[in-house]
Amino acid sequence: MNFSVERCNQEQFVPIWVRHEHLARYRFAAGYVARKIVVDCACGDGASSELFAKAQASHVYAFDADDGAIEHCKRNRVDDRLSFSKADASTLPLDDAVADLYVCLETIEHLQNDRAFLQEVVRVLKRDGLFICSTPNRLVTNPGKTIAKKPFNPFHIREYSQEEFAPLLDQFFKQIEWFGQNKKSRWVARMIGVLGKVLPGHSAVRINQMMKLPRFLFDRLEDHRVFRARDAIVEHMVAVCREPRKI
Repeated sequence: MNFSVERCNQEQFVPIWVRHEHLARYRFAAGYVARKIVVDCACGDGASSELFAKAQASHVYAFDADDGAIEHCKRNRVDDRLSFSKADASTLPLDDAVADLYVCLETIEHLQNDRAFLQEVVRVLKRDGLFICSTPNRLVTNPGKTIAKKPFNPFHIREYSQEEFAPLLDQFFKQIEWFGQNKKSRWVARMIGVLGKVLPGHSAVRINQMMKLPRFLFDRLEDHRVFRARDAIVEHMVAVCREPRKI
């Protein structure tokens, strides 16, 4: 598999809390898949797709832009309800209005054209379809920086705050329900935001990362469960979007 792109898979090292964050998101999305035709966009090593199949999705169309990832998934496919194909997120090889549920986790921040991606999501969803999307919250992951600034993560094109992400999603969906992971206290978020503005470069990001080091010893999957966020400050935003605006 291609290690020159950001991935969470069994073949490379990532911190234990990153694995737990991914698995918690998969489990959250799996709660919506039963008896549904599901699109799993940016499926990576296929772990999310396999979980969706086990959660009784009627079929999972899984896509990734990386040849190696798709070859890996096809070799290790465990269920006939799984279909793996290489595709760009903005041009999926699917007919209009075929999916009940579209899942795309930690991907929109990688895409050059976020609007083209969301237009494609709306195209393939049925009129009563559901879209589940997660992305980092810049107020935590790149504190003190604007959306125009290149994120610390070299694989990300941009990172959003909820105040920026919400109106973008509003253009494509009539109802949005907000969830999140890794709640942050307001005083901590305010502190690292100030540090991000006054310290050089991405020093505040490195401080935030150093605060995570004890997790190597104490991290648990349940620490990263997806919860209803409303006005909470979270490290990862999870949006459950309903009623796609068909254009």
